[in-house]
Amino acid sequence: MKKIKITAILLLALFAISSSFAQGFPEKEMKKKLKASKIEMDGGNGDGVFKAQSKKTKKWGIYQWMYEGTDVKEMIPMEYDKVDDFPFNGAFTTVYNDGKLGIYLCEWSYGDDAKQTVPCEYEKIKKYTVGADDYSAGQLYTAFMKDGKWGWVNWKTGEEKSEFIYDELDDLPYPKYEQ
Repeated sequence: MKKIKITAILLLALFAISSSFAQGFPEKEMKKKLKASKIEMDGGNGDGVFKAQSKKTKKWGIYQWMYEGTDVKEMIPMEYDKVDDFPFNGAFTTVYNDGKLGIYLCEWSYGDDAKQTVPCEYEKIKKYTVGADDYSAGQLYTAFMKDGKWGWVNWKTGEEKSEFIYDELDDLPYPKYEQ
C-alpha cells in the first residue's frame, strides 16, 4: 500500500511540474525566435526540453527553455528530418536524415562534447547493456544495421567495431572492445 501511495504522490508531482511548465512556456514567441513552424514539448521530464521544426528547411532540432522569457539552449541543431527525445538520464538520442539513423550525444552527459558521433547511414539500431547489476550500470553497446547486415558501432566515437556481415542480431559475436 505504501508503494502505491508513493507512486501516486510522485505522479501528481510530475503532473504539476509538467502542467506549470506548459502553462508558462511562451510557445508563440519561441516559434518566432527560432523561426519554427512547429514545437513539440517533451512532456516526460518537465525540464524545459522541446523539439522545434524550421519553417524554411522543415528540419528538426532540440532545445531547452531556460524558464525565463525566450532564453533557450540549443541541444541539437535543426538539421534532421526527425529526432527522438533524450531518454531520462540517457547518454544519447537517435537522429534521422534521408531515412537513415545516427547518434547524437546528450549535452547533459557530455557538455561541450555533445555532438553527432554516428552519421545517419544506418537502417536500424539495437542497444545492449552488458554487465549491469545492482552496483553497476554496465556497458552500453550499439548494434546497427547497414545494407541489411548487422555490426557493432561505438556510439561515443562512431567507429565501426566489426564487419557488417551478420544477417541476424543473434549472429553478432560478443563485443570485444571498450566502450
